[in-house]
Amino acid sequence: MQTRLCSPALLKRVGFRFLSTNGKGDLPRGFTLFPNFLDTHEQRVLLTAALDQLDSLESKRVRKLQKQYRLLHGPSEADVFLPEELYTFQKGHYDNVIRDYREMHLSSWGESQTLELSRILNRLHTLYPSENTQTHILHLASEGEILPHIDNISSSGTWILAVSLGAERVLHMEEANAFTPKKFDVLLTSGSVYLQR
Repeated sequence: MQTRLCSPALLKRVGFRFLSTNGKGDLPRGFTLFPNFLDTHEQRVLLTAALDQLDSLESKRVRKLQKQYRLLHGPSEADVFLPEELYTFQKGHYDNVIRDYREMHLSSWGESQTLELSRILNRLHTLYPSENTQTHILHLASEGEILPHIDNISSSGTWILAVSLGAERVLHMEEANAFTPKKFDVLLTSGSVYLQR
């Protein structure tokens, strides 16, 4: 299955083929959508923890600017994200598949692991098809995208469980190596989860 993730505005320019928002449409075998899996509070807890992890990788100068911004503006109840100029987004991934992003592989949540976060992670864990997991955090800039690609199962495993937080994104998928490939688009709202096998 070839995958692409982008903002709804970009896909509108290309044109929707099929759009599912409730997980009950004509989705391909092996793909499950759980819309509204996380409520607003759970999203905020998980997003804050994920951004804290990514921010820990920023340079000392950028972390200082982030701290100054938070002191000056106070905590925002409406938005966990800082202005994009306070993040160091990579322009392109080593394989040219991801643009305008921050990412990390996570082996432990460390200090972010609160009781609330543990409950959320345990709920997500109930969806895992197997115990063999890798945790990967990806933060796309507002114009960031994941370009069409086919995941390498020897490095990413045989399944992907993804949580969408923040802005809506459109997941475009297309069967690979098919004479007349099926194509579909799924709107990923904040708090939705999908499982792809």
